[in-house]
Amino acid sequence: MKRVTSLALLVAVALAVFLAAPAVAQQKVVKIGDLGSKVGVFEGYGKYQSMGIQLAVEEINAKGGVLGHKIEVIAEDDDTKPAPAVRKAEKLILQDGVKLIIGAVSSGSTMAVMDVTKKYKTIHWNSVSCAEFMRTTKFHKYYFSNQPDSRQQANGLAKYILDKMGKKVYIFYTDYAMGQSDGRQFKTALERLGGEVVGVAGAPLDTKDFSPWFGAINASGADVLFLAFAGTDSLRLMTQLHSFGMTKKYKLAGIDCFLLQQDLAAIAEPMEGFVQLNHFSAYNPDPNMQAFNQKFKKKFGVDANIAAGAYDAVYFWKTAVEKAGSFDSDKVSAAHEGLCTDATHIGRQCIRTEDHQVVMDMHLYRVEKGKNIPIARIDGKDAIGAAMVGQDPLKGFTWEIKKK
Repeated sequence: MKRVTSLALLVAVALAVFLAAPAVAQQKVVKIGDLGSKVGVFEGYGKYQSMGIQLAVEEINAKGGVLGHKIEVIAEDDDTKPAPAVRKAEKLILQDGVKLIIGAVSSGSTMAVMDVTKKYKTIHWNSVSCAEFMRTTKFHKYYFSNQPDSRQQANGLAKYILDKMGKKVYIFYTDYAMGQSDGRQFKTALERLGGEVVGVAGAPLDTKDFSPWFGAINASGADVLFLAFAGTDSLRLMTQLHSFGMTKKYKLAGIDCFLLQQDLAAIAEPMEGFVQLNHFSAYNPDPNMQAFNQKFKKKFGVDANIAAGAYDAVYFWKTAVEKAGSFDSDKVSAAHEGLCTDATHIGRQCIRTEDHQVVMDMHLYRVEKGKNIPIARIDGKDAIGAAMVGQDPLKGFTWEIKKK
């Protein structure tokens, strides 16, 4: 009887100690949104955006997270269209409670999402889209970008085209926000530098047959064919240009997201000699790029590409949150301005206060046997251009061809 009583007493004491002990606190969670194209024309860009975000989040969580919070990523597909992008962005903010949205992939979707992030005061990072409106008329205090926009790209590539490739340029672009923006900015830059734009044309997004435009290109007298397309559109276009003998007839150049490195091997012959401006290549010997690519490849089994900017976006946001000591969007926005960080895929980068654009060096690459090989470097300060917040980039612009 005494043994039973003693046992009961011990159990009671143990229970009392257990109940009195403080509960083991679970780590708090902060959510961020990964919004972009998961299928369709720009699927590759959305896929690699997600991979970059995942790599950064895993690294940060392994070191304790942000302000004691574990980061959780919620991914959404915007169907590469503005209306679904808006719906998904509102869902991420209002239902999931994310403190950061990274995306979208297409410029049209990104600009639509900017209206949402402005309305709900949500930090918004763009790492793929490049239309110039995002740091001019659409700009707001919660928006940041480490993707070089079309003006930066034009400033970086136009001079090389005229100096090394030819003076007469035909501009062929995908007829939606991104392509229109790139076409405008390259036409402006080429003409400012004394080049002659001998023709311009736009083809709808997801065009299957580009041959109806080839006659005008061949009749233009162009030396250089400048292309502003992306994703599967670029693959189809290059295949068709090659079959018509036009990859041999013209020197070819294009925007930074024209084709990802992963796509080049499949059409190495059509792309041979193609000059592309970019801020990252797995074949650039830069030690920062090589170090990033090695850990990316170890994690995913493939080389990284320009969507590596999504990795940087997470780190910029983390640094700003810790600087602010808060997830409050106004405080975090202010903490971003002028912020510099070394933890990026290309080394030290800084955010310009005036338009929240990251100043980064640009690199020119020539495709050789399916690989982007570096041929020139443009200092970020020379490419970024003056801040134009609130100014209409269309003012004074015309598609009219100036005859010489």
